[in-house]
Amino acid sequence: MMKITHKICCALLLLTTAVFTVHADSLPNHMKEASELTSNVFQGLKSNVLLCVLPSSTTPNNVGDVIGKVIPGLESGSFLCEYSQYSHGLFTGPHFTTDFHWLDVTYDQLASWLTSLAHFEKSSNGHYYVLRQKDHNPDHPPAICAQNTARKGFEFGYEVITDSGEKSCDHFVGAVYTSPFFDDVLAGWNECTGDSFSPDCHRCNGDGCSAFRCSAFTTWDQCPKGSHVCGYETCVGNLCTQKRLCEWDK
Repeated sequence: MMKITHKICCALLLLTTAVFTVHADSLPNHMKEASELTSNVFQGLKSNVLLCVLPSSTTPNNVGDVIGKVIPGLESGSFLCEYSQYSHGLFTGPHFTTDFHWLDVTYDQLASWLTSLAHFEKSSNGHYYVLRQKDHNPDHPPAICAQNTARKGFEFGYEVITDSGEKSCDHFVGAVYTSPFFDDVLAGWNECTGDSFSPDCHRCNGDGCSAFRCSAFTTWDQCPKGSHVCGYETCVGNLCTQKRLCEWDK
């Protein structure tokens, strides 16, 4: 199976230039060496929890793709990749290494690239993207996936396929690229007492909430002056941003 460095780094850096020429100028150099991560850069990228990837040369017995999350090291200005080791169908750890690459992207860049380059899957927990190859070795770690989790963002983990064929993105490694589009509210909260309305939506279509009318990247304007938020409508099984409900002040 291709290494994650090829799946993400090469996929994001080199990948099928004939098909994705439009992205070519924006892709280079986003899988970076550990030495390029400084305290200022790390602080500037918060609240993202950066994805780290072990180079193939450091993975024992050529086990395949190993990912984790970047954490501060014991020494000031140093960083580690915290990851789990996969063996005989189980993940053990945590383990730590200073030899890693890290993914330096924004949420929007990641969303664009996953939409273009990864396989789209649906599960009981919503949709996710997976970098799956046909020649996967079952003794290697499962394929890398990214779950678009409401009120979080893209959360990286490994794909799980049950004996019955059910697929999901699971065993998250803690690497999360925070979404700027989700409101931190209770799903479906509604305390509207009279006629309610919704402000304008962006990256939307029609009502901005029903099937094919919205996405995880839909945003809603604030309630206009003289009104207040009285609730949120859950859209398309949480696959889309919640629709803000407003009510005029009395």
